[in-house]
Amino acid sequence: MRVGRVVFSIEVSSHDMTTKITSLTYLEFYSGIGGWGYALEHACQSINNKNKNDGNDGSIFIQPQLLAAYDHSDLCNSVLLHNHKSPNMSSSSIPSNTNKKKRKKQQSLASQTPIEKLTLETLSSFNANIWCMSPPCQPHTRQHTNQINEMNDSRSKSFIHLCNVLSEMDEGDLPQIIMLENVVGFELSWEHHGSFQTFRRVLHKRNYQVVHIHLDPTHVGIPNNRPRHYTVAIQRRRRGEEKGRNGRYDHLFCKEILNQAPIIHDESSLLGKSSTCAKLSSFLDKDIPPNHTSPDCKESQQKCQSLQIPIKVQTSSSAWCFDIATTNDNDECITSCFTHSYGKFIRGTGSILYTGPTSSSKDDEDGGDNKVQFKLLPPEERTYDESWSKGINWDYMRYFSGTEVARLMGFPVDDNEESADDKKKKNQAEEEKEGYRKFSFPSEVTMKQQWKLLGNSLNVRVAAAVAEMGIDSVYS
Repeated sequence: MRVGRVVFSIEVSSHDMTTKITSLTYLEFYSGIGGWGYALEHACQSINNKNKNDGNDGSIFIQPQLLAAYDHSDLCNSVLLHNHKSPNMSSSSIPSNTNKKKRKKQQSLASQTPIEKLTLETLSSFNANIWCMSPPCQPHTRQHTNQINEMNDSRSKSFIHLCNVLSEMDEGDLPQIIMLENVVGFELSWEHHGSFQTFRRVLHKRNYQVVHIHLDPTHVGIPNNRPRHYTVAIQRRRRGEEKGRNGRYDHLFCKEILNQAPIIHDESSLLGKSSTCAKLSSFLDKDIPPNHTSPDCKESQQKCQSLQIPIKVQTSSSAWCFDIATTNDNDECITSCFTHSYGKFIRGTGSILYTGPTSSSKDDEDGGDNKVQFKLLPPEERTYDESWSKGINWDYMRYFSGTEVARLMGFPVDDNEESADDKKKKNQAEEEKEGYRKFSFPSEVTMKQQWKLLGNSLNVRVAAAVAEMGIDSVYS
């Protein structure tokens, strides 16, 4: 295994083998609740398992180490730090091999420093192996009507600043891997020399090899639609290290050709055949009864109440636009994309959940109640009917909880049947065994805040597949 800059590399000997533990340092920009960190942990664990299965006897063990995370939201940072308290995950800020002449006063692990104010000197001083980022998507969404001028959008400034820093950074300080996530459509800005084309020019100038790919959670077996654009850029050809190497993903990487449209890969390039999606019921909290009027709700009264759909929303004409998911495992139910406006607006913000009985085709043929079945059709397949909601028993309809949305976004959320102490012991044992942290929200974070935080995050499982491609191509 070739290793560039590392925080530490130690050997642990047993009777029959020596394990080399190597930490890959990373910076997370627009870090939110730390989705890229979880993705890196899952990617490293997957690579470790494959190395072991390939006959390496577990002699190589890689793990990510967070140097600093940057987000303007103090709430995001509090959730990130809440989940970064695992004893197995180091929270040191600047690596021991950092250039001492450039080293500045150690920063907090999670920082609200505006990204556009981070200096070349500061970012060079980290000497990080990996940069990962999810720049603001609003300038590139379908709803944004002025995309051609997105370079003048204030939300693009911080990303352009990072591109400028990469352009000016000494070669020895450049990250060996850069990973980016954004909405599908971000890549189209190359046509009007927007921020994506600026990014491509920098990657070309600094001799990165690049893969652009569009992926969706359904491709990794999660029943949720959240198509996203990913870019992974690697530097592996500075010292001839690639000679004789034939990696799994080598054929995907190429240098950018700036006067041509970027090559966009799909899931077959990275994952092969898409996974069959798991049943939606396996992502649901076990402490929420199907009917919110049930006596069982008393045990989780506050939680049940926070998930109820208000009467004024139920009776609103816009409720027609709800995307309704069902727990019936006979249905191949795919939830729609959850956004930061979930629970606030209706159209296009995410699915709601129907937990009651549904009618079958046979019921319909026999004259049974087909109203509920009709309501479970996707919104685009319905014909408007002002009496559409008469067939719905709203006692069985609710919003998804924050932990349910987190599971659908690939975060390793624990089940909720154990006591708090039992959960803590179980989580610590699993972290030691599996090599990655469990995710949870601090108790003071409200349901609406959870929805907003998750709506601005990424899918961990999808990002992990992208991260594995980059890490394996440079370090395996």
